[in-house]
Amino acid sequence: MADWMQVDLHIHTAVSPCAHEEMTPWNIVRMAQLEGLELIAITDHNTIANAWAVIEVGEELGLAVLPGVEVQTREEVHLLGIFPTLEQASAFQDFIWSYLPDKPNHPEILGEQILYDNSDRPVGTVERLLLQSVLLGVEEVGAAIAAHGGLTIAAHINRRSYSLISQLAMVPDGLKLDAVEIDRSLSYQGFMKEYEELCRYPILCNSDAHSLTDLVGNYRPWLLLDEASFAALKELLASDIRSRIQFR
Repeated sequence: MADWMQVDLHIHTAVSPCAHEEMTPWNIVRMAQLEGLELIAITDHNTIANAWAVIEVGEELGLAVLPGVEVQTREEVHLLGIFPTLEQASAFQDFIWSYLPDKPNHPEILGEQILYDNSDRPVGTVERLLLQSVLLGVEEVGAAIAAHGGLTIAAHINRRSYSLISQLAMVPDGLKLDAVEIDRSLSYQGFMKEYEELCRYPILCNSDAHSLTDLVGNYRPWLLLDEASFAALKELLASDIRSRIQFR
């Protein structure tokens, strides 16, 4: 039986250098549960390196966690890829890493890219710079997400940087989007007025959390899902979502 659930599909761990060190697997899962979330996705910049640990903690504590990636395209557009399994997400990461320039991170400038295990112990760092563009355009990245069984979401589409609108001022004909994401700075009603041409896509609002406090708030919509799973989310986004989404 379908039930109303809160979902957050854009959460960073500390492997994203712009995220706080507090963004560990246990901290993320516990805070998500305190906020009443029933399904989340881990979407670090150009990597899934910490997703497995969060998924395992989620399984232990009873929270559904999906693996994902926030990809920065050649045009400096951010796209979210959300995947049903770690295997598919890993294969996608392998693909985009073949187009990710082999530049080193400079933690003293950009921040550490910290790897955690499923007990919140730091076990290393990612040496390649994650905050950079892959050498693929938006249409190529979108096609690769779909080819690996994922959902493609235009990240924070209302922002003045790193969004489809800021960088391209449109959705290219060759890019198939499963949803668009707005951030908490713009209401659902405000988005529908300002970006009427984009309302043909399902509209979601996620935290883009880089700290635990980013997860706090009632900005997320409620989704009518059959269960907290990738399959239910995919079915919802392919349906008449307006009857199954509520911004309260």
